[in-house]
Amino acid sequence: MSEFSLRRLFFIVFLISSFFQGAAQTDLQKKLEHKRQVLQQEILQINKQLLKTRHNENDALSVYRQIKRKIEIRKKLIRNLRREINEINRAIKNNENQTKLLTRELKQLKQDYAQMIRRSYNSRSRNNKLYFLFSAESFQQAFKRMQYLKQYSKYRKKQAVLIEQKQQKLAELKQKLKQQKQDKQKIYKNYQQEVAVIKKEEQKQQTVVNQIKQKKNKYLRQIKAKQKERAKIDKLIDELIKKAIAKSNKKANKSQRNTSKFFLTPEGKKLANKFSANRGALPWPVKKAYISRHFGKQQHEIFKNVKVESSGIYLATEPNSKVRAVFEGKVLQIQLIPGGNNTVFIKHGNYLTIYGNLKEIYVKPGQKVKTRQEIGKVATDKNGKTELKFRIYKNMTKLNPEKWLLKK
Repeated sequence: MSEFSLRRLFFIVFLISSFFQGAAQTDLQKKLEHKRQVLQQEILQINKQLLKTRHNENDALSVYRQIKRKIEIRKKLIRNLRREINEINRAIKNNENQTKLLTRELKQLKQDYAQMIRRSYNSRSRNNKLYFLFSAESFQQAFKRMQYLKQYSKYRKKQAVLIEQKQQKLAELKQKLKQQKQDKQKIYKNYQQEVAVIKKEEQKQQTVVNQIKQKKNKYLRQIKAKQKERAKIDKLIDELIKKAIAKSNKKANKSQRNTSKFFLTPEGKKLANKFSANRGALPWPVKKAYISRHFGKQQHEIFKNVKVESSGIYLATEPNSKVRAVFEGKVLQIQLIPGGNNTVFIKHGNYLTIYGNLKEIYVKPGQKVKTRQEIGKVATDKNGKTELKFRIYKNMTKLNPEKWLLKK
């Protein structure tokens, strides 16, 4: 194999590997770009909520949580922007390498083509071609020479087309490189802006923290009162579930009755298994939301010696947000809970999803609902805060909803 053939083979192998590498990079870049857009949308959403939340002393803790969440998202956004810049750098390097190889390949093709033109010029006369044919020792040799001339002419045309294609490819690569460098500059500018903004956000956060700490006793009383109120609501919900279990199990035989577990029919078992199989894949009960309070016992964000507890998660969302059932099931009951507005209980076999703080209800007890079916609208409090209180139970056992919802 000639040196030129080896170079061409290497170039083809390089192009194939570059194509797959480029395709993978493009796919990752698209995912990173989508993630950036999602994070930016979430920041806009929190900004809207901050504007609607009244910045009074009573709601300073909510303002602190909103700013804290925004800082967390901006940090994610900065990490994402860094990855985008790195991916663009890799793509630029890959395209620059392709450009260099393509330029060399094009140069070699042009040199080969120029030699062919010179040879054709030297033997351009018709007499020369006829002499070449008639000087053959046999008809078979003359036929072969005629075929060679045809192939040589065809090869010349092919080489001319190949040169044109490679020139076009080179022009496209150069344009792509130019665009990539512009995209990189734009993203880097975005990155610098986010770094500057996050410093301002941290200063705002510290200002709120200082305000809260100056009136520590007042806020500790507020936290204690809210925890007491939540404990009352949790107790009431537990009692409601216990009564619902007793009522549901009346149809079962005495030996199968249980005060803490739902008796399941074959259909109920099937639904419960389907619900269980969707752990980590359930849709969010509100489209645009973030978790403002997590499940379980946690250390308070500011007062480190204080523990707060939640039997579900709080989803901060926009005013008038529609609430959706996270899975198919039957509306078990609708209750007006003091301090919790309307609460909808949906049964999925021996699992329950509970949607609290609703101002409007679109369903009724006993009604079958489908996954993502709208069941109501979230209420907004006097301070402009819109939060859905979402719980998941298995019989009487509280579960962490974060482990059941689809990861954003």
